[in-house]
Amino acid sequence: MRARIGRGALCVSVLLFLFTTLLFVGIFYRGRAIQTVRLSQEYYFLVRDCRETTADAVAGDIYLSGGAGYLLDDDEVVVACYYAQTDAEYVRGVMESKGVDTRVVALQAKSFSLNGKRAASRARVEANAQTVDSCARILFDAANGLERAEIGQDEARAAVRGVVKSLAGLRGGNEEGVFSLWNVALLRAERRGKELAEGILFSKDLRYLQVALCVTVLHCADCFS
Repeated sequence: MRARIGRGALCVSVLLFLFTTLLFVGIFYRGRAIQTVRLSQEYYFLVRDCRETTADAVAGDIYLSGGAGYLLDDDEVVVACYYAQTDAEYVRGVMESKGVDTRVVALQAKSFSLNGKRAASRARVEANAQTVDSCARILFDAANGLERAEIGQDEARAAVRGVVKSLAGLRGGNEEGVFSLWNVALLRAERRGKELAEGILFSKDLRYLQVALCVTVLHCADCFS
């Protein structure tokens, strides 16, 4: 009788040990969950090279002449951003014929990993990047339309306000702490858009904000690392 009780107690102890072990392993692997955020956005920046000491002056000249004037790097100022290399190369050729030296810089957003609890946000992160990319394309079309006199101030202003509303909507839905740095970038672009929508819009203003959004997408991995 005592032997049976001893064997029963042993079985219970073994089962309890196995249950505890499996529970620990499950928690451990959930904590180490890894999801890959896959981004495919690629942009073709038409840039002018400059020295670091003259970057601000070159950016100002480009902006005054109708370009974005966005400082991409210490020695690169963006004239415009395109979504096809052929378009960027065509404009580069046109500017070269006018005696303006530019070159095309192709940059692609990098995929990255989210670990642990952050992994659950993968789909939302990808959706955020896609929405920001769509907003940039809206501004690109509006800038071209404004430059060609195909749209007026009302249509251009509506495009900017639509982008601002989309950015604010994204930010409002990103309540998790993982989005803190990303939300800061969204807020920066949102504020710039609000400022632009209050005055007379020029194509260069829309191009600047478009480039800023494209750069935000390119730096997506930095915001979630």
